[in-house]
Amino acid sequence: MDSDAGGLKRSPSLRFQGIAASHGIAVGHAVILRAPQERLLHWRIVPPPERPYHLERYHHARQLLLEAIRAGMNLAAGTLPDAHAIVESYELIVSDPAIEQTISNRILGEGMPAEVAVSTAYDAHIHALASASDPFIRERRYDLENIRQKLLAALLSPPPTTGSLRGAIIVAPSLLASDVLQYYDEGAQGIVTEVGGISSHACIVARTLGIPAVIGIRNATRLLDDNVQLIVDGTRGLVIASPDETTAEHYRALRDTRVEHRTSHTGIATTTDGVAIPVYASVDSPDEVPNAMAQGADGIGLVRTELLLVRLRHFPSEQEQTAWYRAIVERAYPKPVTLRIFDLGSDKAIGGMPHEPNPALGLRGLRFLLQRHDLLRAQLRAILRASVQRTVRLLAPMVTTAEEVETLLSLLETAKQELRDNRESFDEHIPLGIMVETPAAALLADQLAGHVAFFSIGTNDLTQYTLAADRTSNLVAYLFDQLHPAVLRLLQMIVSAAKRRGIHAELCGDLATFPSATELLVGLGISALSVAPTSIPALKEKISTINAAQAEQLLAQALAASDSAAVRALLNHQHSSP
Repeated sequence: MDSDAGGLKRSPSLRFQGIAASHGIAVGHAVILRAPQERLLHWRIVPPPERPYHLERYHHARQLLLEAIRAGMNLAAGTLPDAHAIVESYELIVSDPAIEQTISNRILGEGMPAEVAVSTAYDAHIHALASASDPFIRERRYDLENIRQKLLAALLSPPPTTGSLRGAIIVAPSLLASDVLQYYDEGAQGIVTEVGGISSHACIVARTLGIPAVIGIRNATRLLDDNVQLIVDGTRGLVIASPDETTAEHYRALRDTRVEHRTSHTGIATTTDGVAIPVYASVDSPDEVPNAMAQGADGIGLVRTELLLVRLRHFPSEQEQTAWYRAIVERAYPKPVTLRIFDLGSDKAIGGMPHEPNPALGLRGLRFLLQRHDLLRAQLRAILRASVQRTVRLLAPMVTTAEEVETLLSLLETAKQELRDNRESFDEHIPLGIMVETPAAALLADQLAGHVAFFSIGTNDLTQYTLAADRTSNLVAYLFDQLHPAVLRLLQMIVSAAKRRGIHAELCGDLATFPSATELLVGLGISALSVAPTSIPALKEKISTINAAQAEQLLAQALAASDSAAVRALLNHQHSSP
């Protein structure tokens, strides 16, 4: 922030640094959604005759919230079908018999006012989630915090009158995924929240819809005023309030350029000196493929197949998997599709998986599947059946040893033989790649490259493991930096090994969407990039302005830097902005 809280009123323009949650630029007027005043500190026990009235207040607030959630489900069905299950989970929370019974007992039995009963009942569950060792479970506390807040708002405040949301920037303590859908439907352009996790449902929906979002701006609803002009830079995690006209015009131009080029780059992006770099889309379901193709994707660089399991909450049958993979491949045809085998564990766990004190370093990705040959072989057979058109590539996550790859290759050959025995068609030469997302895989890249057809570098996890900084934790967010020289040096090591072995080194992860980093990636010699569909046009446009030879010189300077700040200073000097 440009000035401290004491100087807010004196500063004509304020800058807040938060966490980039959904890339893009938004410029609009602020609509502040403040938390209701909670009369929770000073309360008296409600006399028995008045307790049924407080229970009725709770039931009324609960019904209002359920109606809003169901409206969100209807929006999801028409706008973003994959978010339907997320919004439906809110209905299950609000309707949870255990929570409802606890609230009823505290009102009728203990004499708590309705708002106190709601707050304390939800707080118990929130604290339990917040102390969980699994980061995925910890993220879910934000959903309960939001639901608690909305019930309190219905109990303590009249319905908010926000006016028109067309062109607005929503500023809120936090949001549910259903809120994001609603505000998007009403024309909101951007989102700023005080809390929230980068992997929260609201952030996931914002990224899918292409709504710029910045989270982690503490006290934003108190420090900002309604209708003040805001700029949301969802790529840099920056929020600017009351910008001067030069800054506002600069960001409007950036925003308009993104829109203008959204459908103009349908061919493979090429640098000014002739280096072609395909830009693929990372998707989670068949429903996202048409939009990816419309955005100019050169193929599908990453399908997170494990999200099928997370949505279904069970392991699908082999037939279900085959149909799902074929739907993706057919919608992308004739462009290539990379299907990553289930990357379960860490922040994506389902029933039946072991509970571990440190799941990010535990039985995740390929490690888990190599202990469940039944699940792995079924998935391999399903993917092979979808490979008939010879556009499918197979990708293995969380690799640390050559032995893991050799075992996977053996199981792949077994799956092929099983299909041959059944006279089923498939691509006999389906390419196998590995995710390079651990320091071990980076250090062994030369050896691993001899076993596979391509690398896909996962910069999110590679950064997390290299810097020993949990990428989901706000407490160490200052350490998690994908432009850290240590990360850049590992990237150079990986790409160099791939070139020596004659295979491609592609890159997926948030680093691929950082405009300031694109020139470094070109300088590294990355073969292809995979990003969210909404990021494709801007990334293609950026690549087309870069000279690869000059990018190599910039990379050499970045590799010599002592820390992330020096790398960023170098990039800012290269691409100065207001």
